Amino acid sequence: MLENLVFIVPGMVVGVFAGFMPGIGIFASMMLLLPFLTDLSAMQLLTFYIALASTTQYVGSITATVFGLPGEASSIPAVREGHAMYKQGRGSYAISGAAIGSFLGSVLVIGIVSMFVGLLDDVYKIYNTKVMAVILFTVTAIMCLTAKHKFIAVLLGTFGYFLGLVGCRNIDDFCFGTFNNPDLTTGLPLISVLCALYVFPQLLKGSDMKADNINLDFDIVVHIKEFFKNISSSIRGTVIGFCAGFTPGVSTAVSANLAYAIEKWWNRKTYKLGDYRSLVSAETANNAGAFSCLLPLMVFGIPLVPSEALLYELASVKGLILGQEFDATWFFTNLTPVLFITNFVAVFLAWPLAKYVCYLHKIPSVVFRAIVFLLLITSIYFSGISSFSEWYYLTVFVCLMPVGYALRNYDTLPLVFVFVIQSRLDVIAISLGDLLK
Repeated sequence: MLENLVFIVPGMVVGVFAGFMPGIGIFASMMLLLPFLTDLSAMQLLTFYIALASTTQYVGSITATVFGLPGEASSIPAVREGHAMYKQGRGSYAISGAAIGSFLGSVLVIGIVSMFVGLLDDVYKIYNTKVMAVILFTVTAIMCLTAKHKFIAVLLGTFGYFLGLVGCRNIDDFCFGTFNNPDLTTGLPLISVLCALYVFPQLLKGSDMKADNINLDFDIVVHIKEFFKNISSSIRGTVIGFCAGFTPGVSTAVSANLAYAIEKWWNRKTYKLGDYRSLVSAETANNAGAFSCLLPLMVFGIPLVPSEALLYELASVKGLILGQEFDATWFFTNLTPVLFITNFVAVFLAWPLAKYVCYLHKIPSVVFRAIVFLLLITSIYFSGISSFSEWYYLTVFVCLMPVGYALRNYDTLPLVFVFVIQSRLDVIAISLGDLLK
């Protein structure tokens, strides 16, 4: 157990950078560290992921509040309300409210899950190939249809499917797009495709974080009293975040923005920009949803976001097929301590120590993006070495870079999500075809 908990530390360290630097979120961070992740056991991988995802949610609120830059879609309420509070001289309250609310939401959601975790086995029994097929296709459709450019998103998802189809399938020996090239028969390398079509375009969007004087002074007792005066907003956010996060097809971005919209309506008579209660509700829902959205993956093997799809694939390689023979005792014994420890430490990083975390803004944006790009190349190269295909991995990356550049103004998440789950979609489709015969 202890040897697995050690991986909370690297997960949190990466989570600080992923949350603080716009464009480098959970998914991109995992891609950069793929050679490191492939050496971890399944439990170490899950520990690292939970620590990374939880810390990113906390630290992302700092970036959104102080600099007005959303790291992810779930940070939009913090940008709107938190940054407004910062400009009004109440930035420290925005930081503390978001951090305490996030911690409370995470702790409460553990309690909520424990109340009905015994029922999850029964719920699992009603899930079969047909249900999973519908959910996976629904998640993919929602991701495409909620994008800013819906038609483009559908095209990107289709493109991602055909990229994933390249190679020869073990199920039925079907080959596509191999052109008699032995390398292509193994399929396009995961890290090469995702780095070229997601991480690289994100680097091109990088924003500069400028703040000459970051004023974040905290009187801990006063801030705790302010939070508990508005604790009802946090509780509402917890319930909304949990329910939304557990719903297939819904992400933490939806959880946070839904809680934000409801809280604004709830306080519509007194609401004005820079509203503490709306911010707290949204940030609480964000972290509550971050945990509950793991349940469909852990219980049913259904990834709801690209980072979970990647986690599923990596865990499968290690022999852990998420969604098969779910063990509630194992889940709580191994993963709940990880979540609690991570959130306990993260609340200090994102509150009393927030001013020191903000020192990261002194890294010039151009320098940071250059370092990340070099790390990309290194990660791709070393990933290829493990299969004696380093030049093939680099060639695929270089060939797809122009496509990534062309797509720099679009959200390529539908593309990479479909690419990652393409093999699962094929297995489900073939299984359904056999049932219909």
